[in-house]
Amino acid sequence: MYWSKHNYIYKSERHGYLLFNFLSGAFLDVNDTITRQEIYKIKKNVNDYDFSNEQDIYNLLLNCGVICKNEEDSENIILMRSLNNQFDETNKILVIMPTLNCNLDCTYCYAGRNLKQEYMSNEILQAVKTYIQKEYVHKVHKIYLEWYGGEPLLEFNTIKDLTLHIKSLNIPFHASIVTNGILLTQEKINQLKELNITEIQITLDGIKETHDKKRKFKNGKGTYDIIINNLISLHSYVDKNKNIYVSIRINIDKENKDEYHIMHSYIEKNFPLFYPHAGILSQYQTCNSNINCFNNKIETAEYFFEQHEKYNINCIEYRSMVKSIIPCMAECVNTDMIGPKGEMYLCLKDVGDENEIIGDIFTGKTNIALISEYCTGKIKLNKECSKCKVFWLCGGGCPNHKHRNKKYGEQHDICNPIKNINILKKFLDLHYEIKKAKSHE
Repeated sequence: MYWSKHNYIYKSERHGYLLFNFLSGAFLDVNDTITRQEIYKIKKNVNDYDFSNEQDIYNLLLNCGVICKNEEDSENIILMRSLNNQFDETNKILVIMPTLNCNLDCTYCYAGRNLKQEYMSNEILQAVKTYIQKEYVHKVHKIYLEWYGGEPLLEFNTIKDLTLHIKSLNIPFHASIVTNGILLTQEKINQLKELNITEIQITLDGIKETHDKKRKFKNGKGTYDIIINNLISLHSYVDKNKNIYVSIRINIDKENKDEYHIMHSYIEKNFPLFYPHAGILSQYQTCNSNINCFNNKIETAEYFFEQHEKYNINCIEYRSMVKSIIPCMAECVNTDMIGPKGEMYLCLKDVGDENEIIGDIFTGKTNIALISEYCTGKIKLNKECSKCKVFWLCGGGCPNHKHRNKKYGEQHDICNPIKNINILKKFLDLHYEIKKAKSHE
């Protein structure tokens, strides 16, 4: 038996002595002095410790991963599960962008003002149908379809047409859509069930005054009232149908950071069936202007902790930070991300960038080198990542950021803020509190 190298014993300011295992995610309270002394004895030499009369403790430590028979086996199992998610092509993630055009002129849009205003022509539409039929029928068990843009609702007829085609293939699927909400009228809301749309993300930028300055039409007119009115209609629909998950992304930068708790509370009170969350704006090379972003990830993490302390808002969910077994779409070979000209991408951040096209629906995915770079990131770790204690929570960082740093010399911070010891302790404390509260429910 071995004492896991992924164990971390620390003294929490709130909860005293805790033992956390980075690989299993398990917590143990070791505040009792005798218990802690025994834990240190086990740590010193597992095989010298007499568990003959402590079978329950032995089983607990083994199940939590604190002690293990072969730690490399545990790591390999987790890595295998991650790779299985990446390379399992029986379940497809299909992202379709029927247009790159948008009806808004947000100052921070990472797509940039120079993005070509492309629509999906009828010729491309038919080619997309042919591609899906050829690549999916008799090969795919389920499709996770996402409508993206631009503003996808500008091409609502294309959405309906392609949905009807996918339905005709008799492959189970559910759809999601990322929309600014402007065109989500009652007429379109009434068609959500028919379109198999079960997830919707809509964005707000703070209170009305702030939102209307940031998220506006091309003529400068604000959009807050239109979106809220559409949310009222959507909430009524969800209340009756109970089958749609609606997330309200509240974009945050330094200018409106003090408004997040106000909007979070407003959504919870007025739209209790919706789920508000913070979307931290980042500075991209393609941004329209230099937005007032947080300086770094540590500053962002501190902001999240502040929201929890002051307003009891949990912005940092444990699952969202455990990246080692949850690959993003860009790392998965089972992702097809199709633009309005039939071009294909790996990451949503690269949409419209001709340098990052990996192929098209006519020739298939031809940029195998770039695909391999994304997909093998967890296997080919750099020395720093391979030795990092928090890798199994972090997963090695954003593959797109790593790629852009390497190819274009950009300066994206790859590391997770929990690598910082102070942030790590605060994160673990918050996670422990949430986990403990759930166990008492």
